[in-house]
Amino acid sequence: MSYMKENRETISSIVGERIRKFRTEQKLSQEELAFASELHPAYIGKVERGDKCPTIETLYKVANGLKIPLHKLLDIGSGTEVGETDAYHRIQEALDGLSAKEMVQIAHIVEQITALMRNHS
Repeated sequence: MSYMKENRETISSIVGERIRKFRTEQKLSQEELAFASELHPAYIGKVERGDKCPTIETLYKVANGLKIPLHKLLDIGSGTEVGETDAYHRIQEALDGLSAKEMVQIAHIVEQITALMRNHS
């Protein structure tokens, strides 16, 4: 086996494991992730096992399905804990395409919710 092929298979396996860890931490089935990612459930399984080497477009879909930034899947040296940057990413994705007026309204709602949370902790 050539070095390039062996290296590709190793990276595919590592990325597949990371996808599985993110998915299971979020208590998602392969079917649920596949639906959220607009991919076939069998394909998700093959990627998680390292049997398939997904394209960057596919990884982008999976990251969106997991509601995490793409770099989290590719940063094979880091953990899979969901953190503060993931929350910001989810908020940014939710606000994408809204008007300035709608964003101001949502900001007001978030401020009210966080004030309630602070008062009850």
